[in-house]
Amino acid sequence: MSWFTDLFVGGIDKVVSAVGDAADKLITSDEERLTLQNELALIEVKAKLEAQKQADDAEAKLEAEITTRWSADMTSDDRLSKMVRPLSLLYLLGFMSVIIIGDSTEYFNFDVKVGYIDLIQTLLLTVFVAYFGSRGIEKVTAMRHK
Repeated sequence: MSWFTDLFVGGIDKVVSAVGDAADKLITSDEERLTLQNELALIEVKAKLEAQKQADDAEAKLEAEITTRWSADMTSDDRLSKMVRPLSLLYLLGFMSVIIIGDSTEYFNFDVKVGYIDLIQTLLLTVFVAYFGSRGIEKVTAMRHK
């Protein structure tokens, strides 16, 4: 969600700067100019805090929805919905193993592009954190309810 905050805050910076530049042309005393600059700085800080709060709230809501979805999957009678996370993890580990073995031997003679390495790394990290992190949370929650 930082892209949202950056976008919003970047827009605020431009608006505050433009208002300050326009006001500098109209205000003649140094005291008025300083007062305006202080007010604009205060507005900018408040807007940045509000943007960060909105981004944090959106992220918390997204995480709650993911947890709810995964909980619904685990209570489902459909076996596939329960196996999506473990199967995704196993597939990515198997795929990574094939790529590592293929890349390290002379027999297959292929090179993995850097973009694919970054993609596989991101996917594996996401799946590992999601799978093992959520499993830990599920076990702790189950122990608390007992």
